[in-house]
Amino acid sequence: MLLVVVGGVAGVVILTAKLELNAFLALLFAAIVMGLLLGLTPSSLVTDVVSGFGDTVGYVGLIILASTIIAELLNKTGATTVVAESLLNFVNKSKLCCKSMAVGVVGYLVAAPVQCNDTAFLILSPFASTFGRMGRYSATLVSLILAAGAYTSYKLIYPAAPLYAATIFQADIGSVILLGFLVSVPVFTAGVVWAQLLERRGKGGPSSIAPSARPQGPTNHRELPSVLESYLMLVLPVVLILAKASMDGLLSDSNPLRLALDFLGHPVIAMLIGIGFCLWVARRYPKENVSKWISSGITRAAPFIAIVGAGGVLGKVLLQADLGTVLGSSLVTTGVPGAMAVFLIAAIIKTAQGSSTITMVTAPTILLPLLPALGLSPTLATLLVCAGAMVGLHINDSFFWIVTGFSGQSVAKGLRDLTSMSIIQGLTALLVILVIRTIIPAL
Repeated sequence: MLLVVVGGVAGVVILTAKLELNAFLALLFAAIVMGLLLGLTPSSLVTDVVSGFGDTVGYVGLIILASTIIAELLNKTGATTVVAESLLNFVNKSKLCCKSMAVGVVGYLVAAPVQCNDTAFLILSPFASTFGRMGRYSATLVSLILAAGAYTSYKLIYPAAPLYAATIFQADIGSVILLGFLVSVPVFTAGVVWAQLLERRGKGGPSSIAPSARPQGPTNHRELPSVLESYLMLVLPVVLILAKASMDGLLSDSNPLRLALDFLGHPVIAMLIGIGFCLWVARRYPKENVSKWISSGITRAAPFIAIVGAGGVLGKVLLQADLGTVLGSSLVTTGVPGAMAVFLIAAIIKTAQGSSTITMVTAPTILLPLLPALGLSPTLATLLVCAGAMVGLHINDSFFWIVTGFSGQSVAKGLRDLTSMSIIQGLTALLVILVIRTIIPAL
């Protein structure tokens, strides 16, 4: 059984990374072959394929669709531009001792809502370039700090990459948001410190990163959302979800406020409210443009929904084959700590094939049946997978080429600086998660 699982994961990596097959088909083919090798009958396997896909995409599909629509509206209305400019203007006027961190903070704020560290970096590169020239910061420092913020937020803050792992593990979303934020602060700090250490060693490059086009959206500043509207577009759904989570256990089930928060703070409803507010902000733009933006968000969501659905098929097959009982017992007898096993599995998959989405789907799918034997809660497992997925950023990840290209770094320099930063951030995340588990034993 262990050989079948290892072979299946290796097959997904080869199909996606080497043969460049779409991840949806790679996961689906792997699930069918693994199911047959694990002894499932063809008729039951067909049933598992259909039910596994349908059961998974029902809830997560709504979340992904809502998230990508919000991300598209944030980008096209220029809300991300407003947030970036407001923060950088504040920093330029302030007396903060570490102004270079401001670029990273902006990247941190933008990456999770737009659900892509690549997009966040590209959107913010014009501001980072200007900021680098104004502050006379090197290309390496500016690009690494921006990358540290975007990478941290995307990997640890819901509804970005943690959405997939949290859904598969059926973790509590409020806890994932809150704990993910707590973990992200030292992880982001570690990335910034590492970038500054490289700068002090004289490893910087040109005075600023390469310029790029201004973020998509309105070119007339009078059409841009206000600062308050822009920030609300970013955080409103998260605030509602956290409000619901904070009231659990404090109010009785019949309390009117509790009933209202249970409804408004449900992730699906909270995301839909977020869309409603974004549409209200977008009322000043032509209706045909807004309609196109929504359609673009829906189109962008389709590949992610398909991949998560295929991951659900694989999970259903492994569950039916009783993988958890067999492999869970084996891991326990080897003495490998459960938390370390989850972290390493995610790190290996991410390093091998590069895609965060595939990692966030494949790793939880394999690990879900093992959680009882490993003694891990769904929330803790979600955080550990996110931490493992930070490790090993290198040439098989598009983010590597975006950061090195815009900062004018060579491949060797990128491997030395950016890859090492991702390893440091991933290990920092693991350490912080283990400390949190010590403080909160019930986690």
